[in-house]
Amino acid sequence: MDEVRTSSVMQEMAYRYNQLYLTPEKGVSGTGVYSDIVRYGKLPPEIDEKIKNEGLSGFKCSEKDRLFSENTPAGMVDILFLQERSDFERFVQVMVYSCEPAAVASKIESAEILGVTNWRKIENHMNDYLSNGGSNLSWRDELRKFTNNKKNYQDTILVIGSGGYCGLTAEEAGFEKDTWEEISVKIKIYSSCARYIVRKLFSDYKDIIWEEMLADCAGLLYATGRYDVSLAKKFFGVSGKGYDRRGKLINFKGDSEFEINELAVRVSSATDKLGNYVNRMLAEDNTDYYRILFRLMEEMNTFVSIIKG
Repeated sequence: MDEVRTSSVMQEMAYRYNQLYLTPEKGVSGTGVYSDIVRYGKLPPEIDEKIKNEGLSGFKCSEKDRLFSENTPAGMVDILFLQERSDFERFVQVMVYSCEPAAVASKIESAEILGVTNWRKIENHMNDYLSNGGSNLSWRDELRKFTNNKKNYQDTILVIGSGGYCGLTAEEAGFEKDTWEEISVKIKIYSSCARYIVRKLFSDYKDIIWEEMLADCAGLLYATGRYDVSLAKKFFGVSGKGYDRRGKLINFKGDSEFEINELAVRVSSATDKLGNYVNRMLAEDNTDYYRILFRLMEEMNTFVSIIKG
């Protein structure tokens, strides 16, 4: 899929997923209108009328919005970047929370949407089938064959919001404002891809902090070409002295101030070690960052033992 960079991004998404024309309200997920769109691929008359008269209302849309595909080792994913925070929250409410007005916490910077039905893919296959000699009578059997493989009609979407990665300002990250905004978007995109890869291909090896360290590492490599240890520590809010009360470490572990400070010291040490590993791999002229991710997964136990102490 070619990259889409204009305000037509949301129009393209709404074309694929007609539920985006709905307004998130309590109880919408249980209505016949929602069910018709999501479960049966039908466009109710009232929504058809709304599209004709109002278009895609509720989304601000920005010229900075982007939509493109990334072919990861775990499969193809669609990357959607939304510049406006309100657009990001509304998209998540519709696509993740089934059009219910759930609160989207400000610290949430991205969301992973798996197995969403793209009815346009089914429609396109039906049109191709009929134009190539298939009959309406035999379409039901063809549809069953087509939908036996979820890859034929289901999408994976990684939706990314704007703002500094992990809430860091440009000054805190050590960059000019525009540069940090650009770097943050890339980090969010490729850290999200890394999380998707790890969860799909290494589901038996679970340690949430190690997963986050890997995600940050992949994001930094793709965004800057190097693994900045000091910046990686700022993401978690850790140092050899403990936790800074701001980083994302609190999201994953730590029941008491003592415990999280002790954990922060161990995560800081593991980050230093990770930096040494990555630098050695980069010195080998290895610019395949997903390959680096896989090699680091082979060393998982080394890092997890440091994290757990």
